[in-house]
Amino acid sequence: MNPNLCRVVLRPRGPLEVFDLTLALIRVHAGRFGLLAALTVLPFVALAFGLTYVVDDPWLIPLFLPLVFGLLQAPFTVLAGRLLFADEVPLRQVVMEVLRGIVPTIAASGWLLLALLLGLGCGFAGVAITVPATAYVTEAALLEKVGVMGCLRRSMRLASSNPGIALSTAFGWAFLTFWGVVVAEAAGQSMVGFVLQLGQPFGSLVAGQVTPYALFGALAAQPLMAVYRLLLYVDARTRIEGWDLQVGLRAAGLAAK
Repeated sequence: MNPNLCRVVLRPRGPLEVFDLTLALIRVHAGRFGLLAALTVLPFVALAFGLTYVVDDPWLIPLFLPLVFGLLQAPFTVLAGRLLFADEVPLRQVVMEVLRGIVPTIAASGWLLLALLLGLGCGFAGVAITVPATAYVTEAALLEKVGVMGCLRRSMRLASSNPGIALSTAFGWAFLTFWGVVVAEAAGQSMVGFVLQLGQPFGSLVAGQVTPYALFGALAAQPLMAVYRLLLYVDARTRIEGWDLQVGLRAAGLAAK
């Protein structure tokens, strides 16, 4: 990391301002994010939709999507994190870094799934407690490289220091995923049913069926969520640990050499 190449002003921001910064970062590097999305999202969509024809109850598949979400978000977390301090980041480098940290990444996804299941067992209030505690497990595993148990402890430490940001992270994940499902389902049904006049060959989510449009929407929202959560993580470290000062002092030290 070269602190002299920091591309954003490190200062406390609100969740909406962080989301605006997320869209700006993706817009500036649209080609790189788009190519990575094509290489990661589409295979997951094909696999998930194929499983709907194999599994007796297709509604079992969404229960395991949080585990897939973590794995899908990982390369975008690395890419966004590197782009904050670099002009160019080869996708090959991103893939290799994710593969080197694949065990902690899988563990981080497992912590997220476990937190979600435990929270659902206690109702909405439980989810609001358990899921925010695991908000930053992926960043801790991939960017800080703190290991399987360390990523959970690190995430809990950051979340407990500023519960509001952690709750915003969890709410943002739920909202963006739901938004992706609704938009993709509506767009898919309109294109196939009204424009192409093919009816509903894959069924309809409204009718209680798992459609490829809904699966695509849920999975396609994860790259956006990964970048958003990464910037919320940066915001949390800035507020709690004075990361802006750390980066500034490191940059000043390099400039003095």
